[in-house]
Amino acid sequence: MTKISKSKLSGSILVTGATGFVGSHLARKLVMLGCDIHVLVRPTSNLWRLKDISSKITLHHGDLADKASVEKVVAEVKPKGIFHLGAAIVISGLGADSETMVAANVLGTVNLLDAASSYPYDFFVAMGSFLEYGFKDHPIAESEICQPGELYGITKLLGTLYGQALARREGKPIVTLRLFTPYGPWNEKERLTHKIIASALAGKEIALTRPTVSRDFVFIDDIVELILEAALAALKYRGEIFNLGSGVRTPIGDVVSYILKKTNSKSEVKWGTFRGVSYDSDWWQADMTKTFSCFSWRPKCPLHAGLDKTIEHFKKYAC
Repeated sequence: MTKISKSKLSGSILVTGATGFVGSHLARKLVMLGCDIHVLVRPTSNLWRLKDISSKITLHHGDLADKASVEKVVAEVKPKGIFHLGAAIVISGLGADSETMVAANVLGTVNLLDAASSYPYDFFVAMGSFLEYGFKDHPIAESEICQPGELYGITKLLGTLYGQALARREGKPIVTLRLFTPYGPWNEKERLTHKIIASALAGKEIALTRPTVSRDFVFIDDIVELILEAALAALKYRGEIFNLGSGVRTPIGDVVSYILKKTNSKSEVKWGTFRGVSYDSDWWQADMTKTFSCFSWRPKCPLHAGLDKTIEHFKKYAC
């Protein structure tokens, strides 16, 4: 795996979405590397995930959907690198209203790319989503035709395509990582693994859809490492899209069984009592062939080890 150092990530670095799960872990890693970190946050953002590093990063208030505020922040930072993780997300099939989602995921990406266009940045790493692909019944490669079935996937795909077109037309070092199912410490409370662990530790009933619904889970530390390696290779792979998953398909029934055993929980699992979502499938699995061929990165943390770390963190912080 590529050794990441401050010298390889020189100059000011702008991070969007740093108050979120993945973004906060990335920001913390960049601080550890001694990088000059600038974070774009909305005035109303909850900064709880960044409290321990707040003195080591520079906050800039703005809104991705507001072109003028994005231009102002980019002009102040003059970034040599950009990690774009800001987005209106969807959790358990629920997300922001249509206008907010389009503004954040489409216009926000366009505004940021356009604002940065006059600066000679070394990399622009955008975080895409596996939901851009739409429903598939086999491991998904980046060459698949994308047919997203809901608005979130549609808006993420539009942002991805805009960045890809800009990279190809102007030679910009823009790469997109299509993230599958992230998990780990400090995840959103509504996320699957968080809800299962919280209920198991509390001995509460666990309401789920069906045990055969699958996900391709990837641990947060592994996610951050590929994001950083992608930054170093952005010029080489400008305009490319890469899957960011484990390459392993895991039914949620297996996840529940492991968590219950690990926590010695007596929680009752109520299958079929939680509404399904449009993207539920027994076949969510990333084809990692392209990613593995282009990067030295490999996921180091197998699912059980990652769940162990998440459970222990949960016990310690009662998050």
